Amino acid sequence: MNSQAERVYWEETEIDRRQRLAQGSARKLAMVPAKKSRKTERNQAGRNRRYRTRKDKSDRLFYGLVVMLVLILFFGSRVKAVGQEDISGDNGLYYRDLVDGYTKILREELADRGYANSGITTTGIFEGQMRTYRIDIHNERFDRLEEKEQADLLASLGEIPFQAAGVKVKLCLIP
Repeated sequence: MNSQAERVYWEETEIDRRQRLAQGSARKLAMVPAKKSRKTERNQAGRNRRYRTRKDKSDRLFYGLVVMLVLILFFGSRVKAVGQEDISGDNGLYYRDLVDGYTKILREELADRGYANSGITTTGIFEGQMRTYRIDIHNERFDRLEEKEQADLLASLGEIPFQAAGVKVKLCLIP
């Protein structure tokens, strides 16, 4: 009896094994994916997490730049109401034209005296309604002049009038 019981046992296990093999083949035919190991799942989640955080950072950076651009455009643009005029800007242009004309006259006078290659730098100082312009005249040859000759040159250049009232002009020779 022992052999008959063994034979029945082996037949049952063989049937079970064939059924499992058939189920495995059916899974392959049905293209059911096999279970992934935990190790690959962790790696894949890590890759996706890194991609998401990088994408989130770039999205935040883009929206931040857009907000900054809008703020710069908003605060940087000057909007005038209908009927309002920009008086300070017009005065600035007016005085700038006067200073340009004055420096042109100074250049001509310096060229007549033999200092044609002189550089002229103008600095405006505005205190309330008072305007003061410091005009620096640069030339290498001023270093060779004596103090009296420099003073005579400054006096002759200082006689050239500025065309606006209430404006002070300070001339300086820089060797």
